[in-house]
Amino acid sequence: MEAQARAILEKHHDNFLEDGNAVPAPARRVVGNFNVDDAKPVARRFRSIRPEHLRKAYDQLEKLFQTELIEYSHSEWASPIVIRMKKNGGDIRTCIDYRIAIQLIKLTHYPLPLIDDLLIGFESVLWVLSLAMAKRLWAVPMTLWAKHISVLICLLRHFQWTKMLLGLKNAPPICQQMLVNCLWSFVRLPASEAAQMDVDGLAFLGIDVGDSAEEDLSTLIEGMTVFGRNVPSSPQLNSVRGERPYICDIGYGTETWEQLCVDLDRRLYRLRYWGTSVSLLKNKFGKKRFSHEIEADRIQAQSKIAEGVIDLPSPSTLRDVQPFLASLNYYDEFIESLPVIAAVLNKLTDEQIRSGRDLGRAMEALRILKRKTVSTPLLRGPDSQKSFVIIIHANPWAACTVLGQESDGVFIPVHITGRVLHDHKFRYHPAENEVVALIRALRVFRAMLAGTKLIKVYNRYSMLKWICTSRSLEGRCRQLAVCFWKFARFSWMTMVWPQSWELRLPPPRDKLDQNDDNIIQVTGRVIQSPPVRLETLGPRCEGWLMSFDGHAKKSDRWGSAGCILWELLSWDVVQARGSHFADVTVNEAEYHGMIEGSKMALVRGISEMVIVGDSRIAIQQARGLIQCLKPRLRMLLSEFEDQRQEFKSIELVPVKRGFNAAANYLASKI
Repeated sequence: MEAQARAILEKHHDNFLEDGNAVPAPARRVVGNFNVDDAKPVARRFRSIRPEHLRKAYDQLEKLFQTELIEYSHSEWASPIVIRMKKNGGDIRTCIDYRIAIQLIKLTHYPLPLIDDLLIGFESVLWVLSLAMAKRLWAVPMTLWAKHISVLICLLRHFQWTKMLLGLKNAPPICQQMLVNCLWSFVRLPASEAAQMDVDGLAFLGIDVGDSAEEDLSTLIEGMTVFGRNVPSSPQLNSVRGERPYICDIGYGTETWEQLCVDLDRRLYRLRYWGTSVSLLKNKFGKKRFSHEIEADRIQAQSKIAEGVIDLPSPSTLRDVQPFLASLNYYDEFIESLPVIAAVLNKLTDEQIRSGRDLGRAMEALRILKRKTVSTPLLRGPDSQKSFVIIIHANPWAACTVLGQESDGVFIPVHITGRVLHDHKFRYHPAENEVVALIRALRVFRAMLAGTKLIKVYNRYSMLKWICTSRSLEGRCRQLAVCFWKFARFSWMTMVWPQSWELRLPPPRDKLDQNDDNIIQVTGRVIQSPPVRLETLGPRCEGWLMSFDGHAKKSDRWGSAGCILWELLSWDVVQARGSHFADVTVNEAEYHGMIEGSKMALVRGISEMVIVGDSRIAIQQARGLIQCLKPRLRMLLSEFEDQRQEFKSIELVPVKRGFNAAANYLASKI
């Protein structure tokens, strides 16, 4: 079997790209572009680079310049380079801060497939093959306008990208569109470019480049992409099997090894036709799909795979935690209360992991998730002749639901779903969270519940009582009735867990709540600002304090900002400054006051400072407690973050308006 696959790979040897910084051949008739409408160019200031890292950054930029991936630029756009240290402590990673440019780029509507959809159809598959495109985005050239937006700035020079890069918005959909057309072949290449393929490939695909009616096309459309020309492909290029690629990867499986080799040969010919290179080292050819051993009385995970999961070391950085949580997305249908258990790992910080502080609950959650991952799933296919049971687990931070059926006096799980609650849902009543879980269950399990005569709902709180007595419903009873009318009859009951159910379903409700409390505190999911007051600084505290405020008029949108620099020991005013701004809101004026005050402190060489103000938006967004969604506020927040890097320590403290009277008076009288 291996000889047959090796012969196919050797035949397509030229289509594979070596690993490293090798640049693939340019894509044929495909370009990348960005739409920012009438947005003004954004030029951000460069960030300083330490002298010991400057040479390493130069070497990385020189390699990109020699491979013609970047070139000199005179664009009005600019995004700064950010240096990050790698795990070994010696090498650097050069990143580009495109956050502001991404806010202005319009998102394309080309869809990306869901991971769950890509896994459909692998039920009867024995052999699996995955193909990874070699730096496919580097093969997509960009238009002149897209190059101007991609400009990066550092101490060395302005550079702009000549090929597409993954960090910019719409790059994944562009690559997805290319790969879908490559496999499904809706449109075809011009005859002049199709002739660049070797004779064997053209003969295999059944393409005749001599007989073409498109050579007399006008020069106006000669430079168009294949999606702009819209020339339908020949029937010989139509897809033989259903293809579902994902950005730069192709994964499929077959029942037999012979069929796998035939499909591999066809796909490699199609990739050669479109000039797509394949990464040899990242591919997997002919891997057996089975990860579980099937015995006469049970199904269990293979011991080698199970040991590898159980023996996973404790994470040392936040980057080690994220891949583990991402891999658990494939098991969300088999692990009950997955959002509840994984929430404690989601709230970890890199500083907390490195210092080893308060990791007891996180290590317990990690141990539980590893054990549940390698354990045998207990799900059973639904029986349409039996009634269904919906069991709700709702907490202040997550809502999970189990769909089950009774068999011999034991509830057997059929399907599991859950989600983590965000933002305003933290303030929900527990019964409201159960309603959220129930509505989600009815939506997710709709196909299985159709035609069911009786549905039993087990919940902890009196959901019906809350629906009938809550004053904040405002018509929600009708909305719930619309959700329930499709089903014949509901039976509501309080959650009661017999001890015999522990064998097939998770522990009783009281034990489940006890485990949840041991893993995550209820208030741990809500980020609350500590009640810091000026009096806590102490009468003998030395240092610097900056207070700021801002005002704006709705009539003409003219605003003003004031900032005052204080010396803490004597509370003497060192410097005060006021500024005018046009076309600003109140929040933007307050941001300007905070930025101007920081500039005033940097000029005096101050490295540690306390910033106070009565602006809830500016202070909490700068502290990362609330999201910054408006693009103009994001630009100001990014400017403040750039200044913050030059300080050794900055403490942001919100105060009441009465304690910020000086800055308020200065801003209102300018």
